[in-house]
Formats: sequence, structure tokens, C-alpha cells
Amino acid sequence: MKKLLSIVCVVCMLGLLAACGTSAKEYNLSDVLASLDSANPLADARELTKDDLTLLMSVPETDIAEFAGNISGDSTTGAMNVVVKAAEGKADSVKTALDTYRTNQVAIYSAYDPTVAGILEDGRVVAHGDYVVLVLGSSADVYSAVDTAIDEAFK
Repeated sequence: MKKLLSIVCVVCMLGLLAACGTSAKEYNLSDVLASLDSANPLADARELTKDDLTLLMSVPETDIAEFAGNISGDSTTGAMNVVVKAAEGKADSVKTALDTYRTNQVAIYSAYDPTVAGILEDGRVVAHGDYVVLVLGSSADVYSAVDTAIDEAFK
């Protein structure tokens, strides 16, 4: 009987630990964006608007819980840093929309500046739970720092 009670207690404890491990961690979007901006500095940056996200990048408004981002005012680079907290269950949809935007930007820039197109092609679209990050570099050499910033921001 003691063995059975011990086993039941162990199973209950494991269940509680597993349940605690599944809770989604919350991140401060401003902090994540500050890390991205530090790794990928943007010339004459302006704040991303909801219209930029929904109309320009085709992310459905219903898929967005919150967002933060900056876009370079220098249109010759296409550089930007964006972080989106997706609505529950919508991270894949947001990631797909942002990756499609990145692909479209590469196609647009390929027509007149293949160097910039190559930089944008190396851009990052990374999902971490309900959070999705899009970084289009201001230069080719920023992506190592961007990768580190993303890893650090979502620890």
C-alpha cells in the first residue's frame, strides 16, 4: 500500500512539474526591439505602424496580440526590426506572412540593387513560441549580432 501511495504521489508531482513547464513565457516587446535595434542599427528609423504590419506586410490584424518595430527611413536598404506577439495559435500564420514579405522585398530589390537583395535574402524570420521576429539587415555584417540578440532576448 505504501508503494502504491508513493507511486501515486510521484506521478502527481511529475504532472504538476510538467504543467508548470508548459506555461508560455512573456517577453517585453520594447526590450526585444531594443536588442534588435542595437544589433541592426537603422538609419533615420521610424516606428512601425499597425498599417505597416497589416497592409504592407499582410499580417491579419486578428493574428496580432501586440507588436513593436522600427523601419529604416533610408528606402535604399529595406532594413527593419520587427517583433510580433501573435494571438494564441497564430504564430505560424504571422511567421508565414513575414517570411512572404521578406521574399517579396528580395524580389523588388533584385530588380535594381542585387547587393541589397542579397542582404535582405539573408534576413531573419524567427518564431519563439507566440513571438515572431523579422529582421532585415542594414548591412550583411549585422546578422551574427542579430542572431545573438534574438537568442539573448528569448532566454
